[in-house]
Amino acid sequence: MENKKFYSGLYGTHSIEFAKGLVHVYPFGEIGKNHHGQVKPHAHNNLLQIFLITTGVTQFRYGQFNTSVAGPAFIAVPKNVEHGFKHQGEVSGWIVSLSDTVLEHMLQREAEVLFGMDELLIVPVASDDVEASNAFETLQKCVAEYQSELPGRLLMLQYLVGQALIQLYRIYCKGHQTLTSSDNASKVYFRRFQQLIKAGNTYKKTVEEYARDLHISTGHLSRVCRSIAGKSPKDILIDYFITEAQLALSDIDKNIASIGYSLGFDDPAYFARLFKKRTGLTPMAFRKQIGVKGS
Repeated sequence: MENKKFYSGLYGTHSIEFAKGLVHVYPFGEIGKNHHGQVKPHAHNNLLQIFLITTGVTQFRYGQFNTSVAGPAFIAVPKNVEHGFKHQGEVSGWIVSLSDTVLEHMLQREAEVLFGMDELLIVPVASDDVEASNAFETLQKCVAEYQSELPGRLLMLQYLVGQALIQLYRIYCKGHQTLTSSDNASKVYFRRFQQLIKAGNTYKKTVEEYARDLHISTGHLSRVCRSIAGKSPKDILIDYFITEAQLALSDIDKNIASIGYSLGFDDPAYFARLFKKRTGLTPMAFRKQIGVKGS
């Protein structure tokens, strides 16, 4: 069986710059133009992507499944789900990429909504479908706000993203076309692993300890993580805590050393090295990049 091709950023890239760590917007159709109208099957480790198709027709590919999607429509693709496109001529719209870790923070008290985001959703926007039309409009507002330089932009983006997620979940509950995104047993283990990481909230806990809590072997946990996310359990742990660190570094009242300690890093120098290895920036440089002054 051929392995999934994973990208940490958009198709063909391994980096993505989110506004406030939350959302990134890119024109839909532009990537296809650079690849002769075809985006080969691939997946993203930590992104929920919503493809807004305003005009044109594309052939959406998911495993052995192919379907023609004409604008206006949108497709919500969860993280780790392999997908591709073959555009039928000119298509236009937007790719709205959302950070999975930040979504978990936003939806921590709405667990059923978060689990609903694990399903692939295809929604044509008909004039008589109020729910789909409202969600499409909210997503378009999100795109417009992302492109603006208006006061309160980041706060408004957070509000609009939250609204769009609830609207998507309600559409999902009403039975729009969904596709099972992965083998259920592996998905349950993987999501439980993520929940345990979040609940423990310490980098000190080992992969072996997580496997023991899940009542499976470390080898089984490794196979689950690689089949779902294309990463080792250790890499998933590191990604989670580096993202947590990025969120904490946006708080001017916290110093860098205390952030590292709070996440279970006993050695500030090791924390700084690992942070730079994963982000390309030291914690101090990251703060400077996002406009936070602090030590």
